[in-house]
Amino acid sequence: MLFRGLRKMEQPPFDALRYGLASLLVRRPHLRCHASIAHWWTYELENYAFAIRARDRFRSNADYTLTAEYETLCRDIEDELEGCMTIEENP
Repeated sequence: MLFRGLRKMEQPPFDALRYGLASLLVRRPHLRCHASIAHWWTYELENYAFAIRARDRFRSNADYTLTAEYETLCRDIEDELEGCMTIEENP
């Protein structure tokens, strides 16, 4: 129950781009030198962030089938982003 004059605590907004980029750079630290160009793949990084959050939610609910599926999805997105970010290095 809320008391008069007190507001319910609000969660800060979720920044999917920053969360996705930070998670990617933790999982693949060799991509840190490419972080400055990550804004080119905003859509992919946001999708990666949502996939990570879904995977973690399934893991906490002990849903092993969906956890495995989203683990594979996260790895596929990581591979795609790594390929995009390092394409200039591989002529």
